Amino acid sequence: MLQQKSKGFFVMLALLGLINSIWGSTLLLLINNKVTNTPLPFVDQYDWQIYTVLIVLSFVTSRYFQSYMIRLTYDLGNDLGLSIFDKLRFTNYEEYQKLGDEKVRTAVADVTTLQRFPQAFIESFNAVVMVAIGVIYLFYINLPGAALITGILGVLATLYYFRNMAVHQDMTTVRDLANIYQQNMNDFLRGFREIKMSRDRSDNIFEHISVNRGRAKDLTVKTLIRHMGNELMGSYVWYLMIGIILFMLPALLHAGQVVSSSFIVTLLYLMGPMSIIITEIREFTLMHIAVTRLEEFDKVVSASRTIELGHGNDPRADVGFQSIRFDNVTYEYYDEIRAETFRLLPLNLEIRKGETIFITGGNGSGKSTFIHLLTGLYMPKSGHIYFNDECITPQTYPWYRDQLVAIHTDHCLFTENYDDFELNRNNARLMELLNKMRLTDIVTFNEQKNVIKATLSKGQQKRLALIYALMEEKEIIILDEWAAEQDPVFRAFFYKVLVPEMKAMGKTVIAVTHDDAYFDYAERVLRFDYGRVQSDVRQPAMAV
Repeated sequence: MLQQKSKGFFVMLALLGLINSIWGSTLLLLINNKVTNTPLPFVDQYDWQIYTVLIVLSFVTSRYFQSYMIRLTYDLGNDLGLSIFDKLRFTNYEEYQKLGDEKVRTAVADVTTLQRFPQAFIESFNAVVMVAIGVIYLFYINLPGAALITGILGVLATLYYFRNMAVHQDMTTVRDLANIYQQNMNDFLRGFREIKMSRDRSDNIFEHISVNRGRAKDLTVKTLIRHMGNELMGSYVWYLMIGIILFMLPALLHAGQVVSSSFIVTLLYLMGPMSIIITEIREFTLMHIAVTRLEEFDKVVSASRTIELGHGNDPRADVGFQSIRFDNVTYEYYDEIRAETFRLLPLNLEIRKGETIFITGGNGSGKSTFIHLLTGLYMPKSGHIYFNDECITPQTYPWYRDQLVAIHTDHCLFTENYDDFELNRNNARLMELLNKMRLTDIVTFNEQKNVIKATLSKGQQKRLALIYALMEEKEIIILDEWAAEQDPVFRAFFYKVLVPEMKAMGKTVIAVTHDDAYFDYAERVLRFDYGRVQSDVRQPAMAV
């Protein structure tokens, strides 16, 4: 990812490694020679000048590379975050429903974790270069002593590795618990009204959240304590090494004072870089989990057949809406073990321009499935849908969806004006609609942001949604249980006035409703039952 983001990343890394190698080795040699009072070859009289130049060179280099990595880090994080939403907006709606928004939230959190990788990587890379130089210098000073020291360090590093693997497993479990927690939190926030209606439900959902957070807390504390133990081990191992140098090397290898002093100075020099490496291991563990999860998330999202299509292609000719035809269209739902739970039987019907159609039926009868197929959110498992006698293909589905406007039962009113409507009092059409929907004195305008602000009831939200739908000026309008939250007076107003007015505008109105008292205001009533159209009654609409 870093190489793709910055083509010269590895060149820059190699340059940094070269400069750090020169800086580290020369500085180490200079310090040790001064401590042991050994003159530097060739340049002994310029030692303080060399030391000053090295510090300045290191400072300038570090500042340049740190700035480079900061820019690269946030560019990478920004691109990763945007890529999630860029793919999601082209993902098939059915596949998004299976994915669940809790996984989207945790994927965004993973991006935040991964955003620190470039900075952590460059710090660790610098530290590794310095440690490598120090180890090489130990072998240069005294081969047997260096072999003993590196052997002990190797054993401790192996122990550290296996301890960290256990930490990795626990942190992966914590990450899985985060997914479940997001799901519980979504249930709590979206179903707050239902939670308030049942003490048992309230207690049970809180119990789920408590158990989840308790287990996550216990595992997090456990991993932090293990990490703390690893870091302490990494810190105190240096005191062990110094003890070995002070007491064992002279006895075992008959090392002199100069060798012992050089070893101690080198180890003290390496304590800083090694502490960086040990500290960053926990970060890299978190990043490894984040990368693994992001790859899994990306694999699921990228599997959507609609990703590559993007906004698809427009049909050859756009002559305006004339008809939508379902030809032997079927759809099936399956549970997690691929057992069929519902089937929409072969559906054959045609919707013609200017019709007013009411759709009714019991729960589970197929109404919602039909609406999702009609709006293009679902694609048929078999059969075809025709728009103006032209078959809708995966390539033209994005265009097809753009020809309709729909207000669903759980319709979302956005906080921002993503449709770029002119939302101010100078918009005569808007003011007319607000007055018709009896919202004029309820909403307020934020003209600076070009948005409408209001605290609305569910029914009033549906009215505002209908205003926005009419402002889209599309020929087909689909309303799913729109009148269900309206008061009796406005419900009657909807059927007796608004529906005929929309028809007079040239709209094709398709409304899901159970208000059989107003069926006479439709030209056609479709009744669904057990996944099929039980009846399709055509009638003259009642005059206003």
